[in-house]
This record gives sequence, C-alpha cells and structure tokens, in this order.
Amino acid sequence: MPRTFAVDLDVAGHQIGCITLNWGLRPISDVREAAPTYGTDIEVPAVVELLDLVASGAVTAEEARDSLNNLATAINKKQDREYERMLENMEQVSVCSPRVALTQNDTRWVYAVSSDDAPKVIKIGVAGDIERRIKTLQTGAASRIVLRWSARGGLRLESHLHEKFRRRRMSGEWFDFRRVSNPVKVIEAAAEQYGLENAGAPAPF
Repeated sequence: MPRTFAVDLDVAGHQIGCITLNWGLRPISDVREAAPTYGTDIEVPAVVELLDLVASGAVTAEEARDSLNNLATAINKKQDREYERMLENMEQVSVCSPRVALTQNDTRWVYAVSSDDAPKVIKIGVAGDIERRIKTLQTGAASRIVLRWSARGGLRLESHLHEKFRRRRMSGEWFDFRRVSNPVKVIEAAAEQYGLENAGAPAPF
C-alpha cells in the first residue's frame, strides 16, 4: 500500500522542513531497480532547495546525496519490514482457514531459502511468485538470500513441512538445520513422502 511521509531533512546542519516523500507509488521506472532507494520518490521543490544549498556552497554534493540516500533507504527498510510482517500474518491466518487450507487447488510454490552467511538456517514458506518473495526478503538482509529448493503444493505442503520440522523451528518460518549434512535432501524427502501419502494432492517436482 502506498505511503506518504512528511519529514525534515537535515544536511550538514541545514534543515529543509516538511519534505514530502512517497513510497510504493506506481508506475515507477525499473531502470534503477537495484538502487537501495528504489521505490521512494521526493517532491521536486525540496530537491531544488537542496540543489540551491549545494550551489551556494552551504553543503557539498556528497552530503546532499548521502542525506537523501539515508532517508530513502530508511523508509524502504521500514516499509519492507511492515510488508514482510503483513505477508507472514496473512500466511498464518490462511493456515487456520479451512476454505484455504483444505483446498486441493492451492498449487502455489513452497520454497526453502537461506542466506550465504547462514545456509543451514532455512525459511520454509509459500508464495505465488518466488522471485518477488526473495526480493522482499533480500531488502535489509546483510547477506544474499538464495533459493535452495521449491515445489508446488501450497499451504498444505508448507503446513506439513512446518509440522515435520517443528522441533527445528527458530521463529516464524525459520528452521535450524545446522546439524544436518544436507538440509535440502531432508526437506525434499519430506515433501516427496507427503506427496506419496496424499494421492491427488499437488506433488513436488
């Protein structure tokens, strides 16, 4: 959901008050999608005022750039954390809903991801678009998030895996496989067994 922020920008002791920044508005060009500030924009008059400070020598271009980067990045991280919490809550509510959890037609992807720094601390989740989900998880993560495994199966398969590995649960959808030599094989085997035991349910592939 788009959000509008009114903030004061302090650049080397010079304050530009009540700047309007918008987050999540569309359309936004994907040309600079890799930038940490992607998704947040700022009103033009505030930019002009900032450039006037640079032109007058009151602040340096580097100070102006860093202030804008820090402000927009902080907003992005805040909104991505809120979006992540919303998705987590939606998924947990769905597990409890018979209309969703009991359907055989939920063929969304069940995925296992972890970071380069902690490859055996694994998140097992469900998503319609894994690539988009990883991008969300990557925001604010110190290490690269890597897809380790995926299969069709929706909430039924995800719930089965969560129950199967409940003793390894660290928090939410994160599980500790650090004492397992090959976590992916263990997860894959559990998913395949689920498919064999549930004829007619979407099977992993």
